[in-house]
Amino acid sequence: MTRRTPTPCPAALCAALLGVVPVALYAAKPPATLTLPAGARVGIVNLLDAEVTHFHASRQIENSFLKTYTVNWPVSTMLLGAVHDRLAQLGLTPVPLAPSDALRRSRESCFLEASLAKGLPKECGPLYAQLAASEGVSALVVLGPGRNDSAHAAGTRHKELPEYLRGWCFVTGGSEPLPVLLDMSELLLVGVSGSQGQLIARAWGGDGKSWSGYRPPADLKAFPAQALDQLQPLYAEMLKQQADAALAALQSAH
Repeated sequence: MTRRTPTPCPAALCAALLGVVPVALYAAKPPATLTLPAGARVGIVNLLDAEVTHFHASRQIENSFLKTYTVNWPVSTMLLGAVHDRLAQLGLTPVPLAPSDALRRSRESCFLEASLAKGLPKECGPLYAQLAASEGVSALVVLGPGRNDSAHAAGTRHKELPEYLRGWCFVTGGSEPLPVLLDMSELLLVGVSGSQGQLIARAWGGDGKSWSGYRPPADLKAFPAQALDQLQPLYAEMLKQQADAALAALQSAH
């Protein structure tokens, strides 16, 4: 099923076609380390919608479009799988958590409108601390959407794409023969001290591999669910790279 109808891209979008650059992952600044006691519980929270957005770039402006599909991917389970190895290595216990209502309502301000390279927005720290306290966890790993703008993507921003593009995306019609996968999401490691949450590290998804095994559908504006499901393991691999980057700042005291 679809959630949005195709939208023609502005002229500026079609002036250049997408090129592939290596995956870029960013840590929060200044770098920090979070040390937890062995066996500590770490909450795993997903705020990313189960959606994938298709952007098609055409030399004819009227043939370029954006379309977002709702998919049946278990994003929370994908996130849990991505962090499992690192947490197991450290002897820490992952605890899947549903976001609180307050955190869910604040997703715009805590992710999409936030410049997380500068730390957590003032109003977001207490929300993370409240969730951690209510669930008895010592830290949180939180996945949420980011935007294709300088506040989120930094040096990997795609200027030929709309700034409002977010989450998991793939691009056709560019300079590459296969669709290029983009991961416009933020993965955060949040420590908790009293009534405040502190951003320890963040990892931006960046650019991924091409869509291997891709077969163009009969209608580029109507990808069948079976075709989109081929992307799930590819995005799971990208999510694992994010998790490894963000959790490099996490240590355990054995």
